[in-house]
Amino acid sequence: MNNKITIYNMNESDIDQAAEIWQSCYNKYSFDNETFPSYWTHSSTEIKDFLIQKVKDGCAIAAEADGKIIGYLAYDAFNFNGEESVFCPSIGHAVIDDYADKAYPLLYQAAAKDWVSRNIFNHMWTINYNDTRLKKTLYDLGFGSYLIDAFARTDAKLDAASSYQIRKASANDAEILYSLVEESREYYASSPLFLKRDSYSIDDISQILTNGNVFIAFDNTIQVGFINLSVSQESNCIDLSVKNCGMIDEIGAYIKPEHRGNNLGKDLLKNVFNYCASNNIELIHVDFETANLFANKFWKKYFSPVLLSVRRTINKNIND
Repeated sequence: MNNKITIYNMNESDIDQAAEIWQSCYNKYSFDNETFPSYWTHSSTEIKDFLIQKVKDGCAIAAEADGKIIGYLAYDAFNFNGEESVFCPSIGHAVIDDYADKAYPLLYQAAAKDWVSRNIFNHMWTINYNDTRLKKTLYDLGFGSYLIDAFARTDAKLDAASSYQIRKASANDAEILYSLVEESREYYASSPLFLKRDSYSIDDISQILTNGNVFIAFDNTIQVGFINLSVSQESNCIDLSVKNCGMIDEIGAYIKPEHRGNNLGKDLLKNVFNYCASNNIELIHVDFETANLFANKFWKKYFSPVLLSVRRTINKNIND
C-alpha cells in the first residue's frame, strides 16, 4: 500500500465515492444502536446534493492515495455570532478507516491554511459521537466539545411521578411561556454557558404555541418549566433527523433551577414521549451544549448521543 496521500480540490466525479465512504463510516458507528436513524444507512441523496453544492462553491477538498479517493472534507463559511466561521457537518467529512490517522490531519491542515488566510478563525466540526479516534485527533489539534445531537425512541418507558402539574399549553398561555423563555435566556447567558440566545416577542411565542406542542409544568399556580416539541417535515442531513421525527428545538426545554432534581424533567419528557407514541412518531431528536452542565447530564440519561460538534478558535493576531 502506498502511504503517500495527496490533497486536492474535490471534483463532482468524486462525489459517489465520497458518499459511499461516509455511509460506511456512519454504519460503523450506528449499526448496533436502534435509536440512530437507519434512514441514513441507505439514503445518500441529501449527502450527494450537499457535496455537489460544496464542490460548486469551492468549499470541498479530497484526499487521494493508491490512485483512489480515500477521504474528503467539505464545509460552509458563514457569520456565527458576529465572527466569520467555518462549519464542517458530519456529512461534510469521512475517511476510509485504514487512512484515518494520516488523512484527517492533512485534510484539516490544508483547509485551515486557507481559512486562516481569509481571517476565518472560528472552526467547527461535527463528528460521529462514538468516533473516539477522530475525537482525539481533533482534541490534539486544539478543538473542544461544544454541542451534542442525540436521539431517543418514543417506545421507551418512563416512570415519572413528580408532584408537579403538567399540561399542554394553549394560546392563552403565551404570557406564561414568554416569562419562562425570558428566564431561560438569562440562564443560557450565565456561566459557564455564556450563550446569547435569540429573544422572542409575545407574538413569536404565540406562533410557537400555534405550530408546536408545548408542555408547561406548574407548582400549584406558579409556572416552573416547559418543554417544546415540533415534528420535522423532511429529513435533515446536518443533524441527521428524519421526516416525522420529534424535535425538541427552538425554545427547547427549561426548568427553574430550584425545581431541578425532583423528577420534573423526566415528567415533562414523559409527556413528550406519550404524545409522540400516540401520533406514530418513533424518534425524538435533541441537541444541547456540553457546557450546559444540567442538560448534559439529563439528556444523556434518556437519549443516545449520535453527533458531537467541536470548536477551535485560532489566535486572532496570527495574520498581523
